[in-house]
Amino acid sequence: MTDRFDIVRSLVRAAADRAIDRVKETRVASATLQLFERLTQQRWRLSDETLTAAAAHAEGVDSAMVACHSGRMFVDASMTNGREVQFSLAPRTVRFAPRGAKEISFDVEPPDAHDTSIVGALAGCIAKATWPMIAPPESLDFGGAIVERESPGRLRVDLRSVPAVRRFASTQAATMIFDVLELESLRVETGALALKLKLPQLT
Repeated sequence: MTDRFDIVRSLVRAAADRAIDRVKETRVASATLQLFERLTQQRWRLSDETLTAAAAHAEGVDSAMVACHSGRMFVDASMTNGREVQFSLAPRTVRFAPRGAKEISFDVEPPDAHDTSIVGALAGCIAKATWPMIAPPESLDFGGAIVERESPGRLRVDLRSVPAVRRFASTQAATMIFDVLELESLRVETGALALKLKLPQLT
């Protein structure tokens, strides 16, 4: 009788393990694990190489290089139409509202020399660093965000306009993720763009 009970317990345990494995494999569970990982780290750095890869995947770009120093991201790109583009971006403001805007802005120099597809691709890279679950880890192309001119020398981007963010927004975990993972600041360091996440207020 004991042997029979042991076999039954073993079968039940195996079935439970399989059920747990299936739950762990769901997108919601995966997103939750990534959420806790990001909150634990709180700070994230996007290297020159990562930003360069994002810029190079922007629409209409043949080749690109991004270098972070002196408080600015310097972009040098060759476009598929033969045009050469050189400009720099300095992070200015971050505006995140619960269930609302997820906006970042940059001062651009020269004001009329930037390429919106590159700025949008860099914003997509920032969105992926803030919310890693919006795209697979190996993905380099998240789609470009919509870039708007806030003033002659300033650009504004709502990260919700990034195609990968829009796709993720339809998932079960999206509301929780976007409300908990908030970007607090962007700062250019030598060789990288540093992101600081805001820890959620527990009341």
